Amino acid sequence: MTCCDKGENPILCARGCGFYGNTSTYNLCSQCYKKFLKEKAAKDAFALSEKISSLTIKTDQKDKSQRCMVCKKNVGLIGFSCKCGEIYCRSHRYPEEHACTFDFKSIGRAILAKENPLCKADKLENRI
Repeated sequence: MTCCDKGENPILCARGCGFYGNTSTYNLCSQCYKKFLKEKAAKDAFALSEKISSLTIKTDQKDKSQRCMVCKKNVGLIGFSCKCGEIYCRSHRYPEEHACTFDFKSIGRAILAKENPLCKADKLENRI
């Protein structure tokens, strides 16, 4: 069945190759649509490889600079990460020791409010 059998007006290929296109293939003919899909797959593969390479570079840099933010001591594999987003050595791992900027109190209050909703009894005892 061609596009003319469905009652539609024939549409020329959007790339101008002279053949008729189809609305389901972005107004491209079958040959141009195949080329379009190959180009799209190549772009997606290139973008994915760029993302992967940027991720590997970031992780390599992060592993090299594992130092305590207070005393600049190399912590290696035993570094303690805090909720403020920094890494500290054994002696500076507690929030009091490194003047942590993370607001533990407001997070705790939000968790309590979520876990313990307010329960109110109905004020009308004899409701119909």
